[in-house]
Amino acid sequence: MLDELCEPALCIEITETAQVSTDPADDFLFAMARAGEADYLVTGDKAGVLTLGRHGKTRIVTTRELVEILRL
Repeated sequence: MLDELCEPALCIEITETAQVSTDPADDFLFAMARAGEADYLVTGDKAGVLTLGRHGKTRIVTTRELVEILRL
């Protein structure tokens, strides 16, 4: 399964940190989103990450929201 996930994966280099979340353990997500120029950050963390709604150009959504956005 890992091989199948890695094939279409985009490898990014995180060159800077982010101090965005009220929970410092979540900040790596924002650093990855920025480094990868992500359109979406998908999370179920309703008390933390999701409440921010957006980080730069990255929209923060639930899985259900992403499914609706992508019309899957």
